[in-house]
Amino acid sequence: MIKFGGRALRLAAVMLPTLTLTTVLASTTPASAAGPSCGSRYALRSTHSIYVSSKVRGYLKVYYNSSNGYNCALAVRKGSTSLYSIKLKLCVYNAARTKYGNCKYDGYSKRNHWYSGPLYVYARHRCLYVKASINTDGSHSGELTGKKVHCG
Repeated sequence: MIKFGGRALRLAAVMLPTLTLTTVLASTTPASAAGPSCGSRYALRSTHSIYVSSKVRGYLKVYYNSSNGYNCALAVRKGSTSLYSIKLKLCVYNAARTKYGNCKYDGYSKRNHWYSGPLYVYARHRCLYVKASINTDGSHSGELTGKKVHCG
């Protein structure tokens, strides 16, 4: 045992419970608690509310990575209640902004209950078309269609 005096031993005794508590808390948090992510290089450009029966039930989030020209979109539920379904469509407009294509989809061939995405499209110097829809219980739904929500 190395002795640095009573002060050093007390400091070690105080640090150990704090470290143990932090370790226990970190290990009991589920990995999904943080939710979906586009990645650390993507900056949030806009957030749009999705309404069902006049209540906000989710959000559409649009991100952009200026270093590679890619956009990312997520549709996420509000709160902790599972949804019947949540869908997301992300497309890129042509240069004239008259038509869109190169669409990516999530939640159309399978039913997502918590979120849809992330979806990625290359859209440097182009605008995005996005569509997000939420169905809360099989019969009540809301939709958000964003035309040219972000031009990067």
